[in-house]
Amino acid sequence: MFKSLTVTGAIIAVGLVGTLDYSAVAQTREPARPASSSRQSQISAIDRQFIIDATQGGMAEVRLAQLALQRSRNEEVREFAQQMIDEHTRANQELMSLATQKGVTPPATPGPKYEAAMRQLMQLSGESFDRAYMSEAGLNGHLESAAVYQRQAMLGQDPDLRAFAARILPRVQDHLQMAGRMTGNTFAFSNDNNLRSMPDMQMNQ
Repeated sequence: MFKSLTVTGAIIAVGLVGTLDYSAVAQTREPARPASSSRQSQISAIDRQFIIDATQGGMAEVRLAQLALQRSRNEEVREFAQQMIDEHTRANQELMSLATQKGVTPPATPGPKYEAAMRQLMQLSGESFDRAYMSEAGLNGHLESAAVYQRQAMLGQDPDLRAFAARILPRVQDHLQMAGRMTGNTFAFSNDNNLRSMPDMQMNQ
């Protein structure tokens, strides 16, 4: 459907470097805060960052998919976008519920990076929009999310958040595979402690 899109290895490098960086902080916990929430003082830095990153990424996927339903006339893109809305909305609701249980207030917006992507996509239409949407939300967004979820599944301290990440990670990787098939990119995953790792990418030319 689309010409092959170029996804640089730098994106994966960011995710993997993030994994290494967080291995250093995984063993530390934030200092206890004054007594307003004892639960909050029990959440480690990596768990708190996971809530932020996963919430923002999930909200962005939903909002970009909603824009795709408004802008795209390609039935395959629209079906992909609707699936992103359905599945990311459910995951977002579950994550927000977990965050509340842990005494953490999740972000209310996707954040500047994703809002900038939204503004860029709003300037496009037709096939240009479809290519940009599948590149940004389909490939780049799910590459980042896979790194975020795998980091938490491997290094998270809170058992509930870690279990959530391990359960959602395969779905994020499935979304990446779907986007890859639509854009002419392939991804290979290997098993690691029953978790699929970040992709070794073999790009179709």
